Amino acid sequence: MAPDSLRQAAQLSFSFSNKVRSYFPGFIFCLLIVIASVYITEHYGGPALLMALLFGMAFHSLSQYPEYKTGIEFCSTTLLRLGVALLGVRISLDQVSELGSLPLINVGVTLPATIIFSLLFGKLLNLNLFQRLVAGVAVAICGVSAALAVAAIIPGKDKNTKNLLAIAVGVTGLSTLSMIFYPGLAKTLGLGIEQTGVFLGSSIHDVAQVAGAGYLLSYEVGDLATYTKMLRVALLVPIVFLLSLIFKTQESNQSKLPWFLIVFALLAGINSLHLIPQVVVEYATNGSKLFLMLALAAMGVRTNLLEMASVGWNPFILLLLNSLFIGICSLGFVMLL
Repeated sequence: MAPDSLRQAAQLSFSFSNKVRSYFPGFIFCLLIVIASVYITEHYGGPALLMALLFGMAFHSLSQYPEYKTGIEFCSTTLLRLGVALLGVRISLDQVSELGSLPLINVGVTLPATIIFSLLFGKLLNLNLFQRLVAGVAVAICGVSAALAVAAIIPGKDKNTKNLLAIAVGVTGLSTLSMIFYPGLAKTLGLGIEQTGVFLGSSIHDVAQVAGAGYLLSYEVGDLATYTKMLRVALLVPIVFLLSLIFKTQESNQSKLPWFLIVFALLAGINSLHLIPQVVVEYATNGSKLFLMLALAAMGVRTNLLEMASVGWNPFILLLLNSLFIGICSLGFVMLL
């Protein structure tokens, strides 16, 4: 190899090495936040994603240091998209085929109705399209994970971290409250096992809270609630694809679908064909959770609490209205059908 070629290769290698090293301080700090969040969750309870977000906010001042900035931005952008892509391994057509008509009818009506409700009432609350759409999808599908997936494809000036984090905090809190109160409501109303499972699975936002509420009552209720919830999660694929196509037509510089969305759909399709070993599914699922926690920790670090307060109460009011809407609709369906 010619000396010039060797010199160029050495320069490229040195440049690449420096770039990788520049990620380390911010990445390692976000990883420490995630470790602390998991420890708190395992020993004292609480949603790990929310803990990562709140811990990140507590260290906002760190975002002012240039040596941390690159790694924090890497976690909040690249790892966010990678975490969303890996969500595809949690979805398969078997989850849909194992369910009866009641969950399908319930979810098929309440999910789009909740998104439409959020778009309409959010406009009355003077919220922008980003806030209304992300709030609707978060409540209708699967909480923070759905919010992150949709936020990653929405372009425009209204897309910002403080709006997304306000929705993440609100939807997690409401999901936890639903997990606490809905099982008691189901018992008070005298709902049967199937009715209770479908109600919990189609009205509570996050998967973990659905499982917690269902298994609190019985294994049968927990299984049915989880299956119903996974049907909602499965609908994240067509919803995100549809929204991606809609926004692509509005943005002339966006000529193709985002890579992470394509990977998301491919993994869901491959998993439906049972071509992914279960051990790989488990590793990918855990990897997705880790990347999303790193992303939320990084977003928290980049967010000033005073700036987040400027969002106001309207996003939380919309989330509450969305939660009441999907809860009432779900309960009405299981009691009538």
